[in-house]
Amino acid sequence: MAYSKEAERQNKVLGDLLSGKEPEKRIFVGYQGEKSTEKQKDVESHLTKIMKEVRMPWFCPKCERVMKKRLDNKMWRLFQHCFECQVEEEHEMRVNGTFEAYEKTKVIQNKISALSNNIDELKEWLKEEKTEYVEPVNVDTGFVHVEKFEKTEEMLQEGKDAVKMLENKKKEFEKLLEDVKNGNK
Repeated sequence: MAYSKEAERQNKVLGDLLSGKEPEKRIFVGYQGEKSTEKQKDVESHLTKIMKEVRMPWFCPKCERVMKKRLDNKMWRLFQHCFECQVEEEHEMRVNGTFEAYEKTKVIQNKISALSNNIDELKEWLKEEKTEYVEPVNVDTGFVHVEKFEKTEEMLQEGKDAVKMLENKKKEFEKLLEDVKNGNK
């Protein structure tokens, strides 16, 4: 067995007890922090509420069914309820005759979103001065092919014109969305 000061101390204490001597007294000191009179409260981080909204619960808040299907996850992110509730909701819309308008608004909203993304990408592209693409040719040797592109004034003007055209198209779709929501088309 390995030698340790603690084992030596314990052996000395046992020897003293067997011979009738009083063992060496030891004092143990412990630390306790300040005790608060109130119960300690859970500390909530600023991300707690965000994570509550983002994380899918185990049970659907509408129908109390267990949400364990992959489609439930998708429907939770889109509509904050399970897939079965969404199917029932769309069925009710079909029965009431409001599904076509709902479908049109969803399609138009998706087009508006795609146009907004394209506009943002074009604006970012216009901000870049030089573009450089690095393509690996031979991974073993580390040889890469680098292509550099500089924008001409003609390309910049075409990009600006494209942004204007896309913004006009987006305004048209937004007007169409308002018409569908108002029931005009």
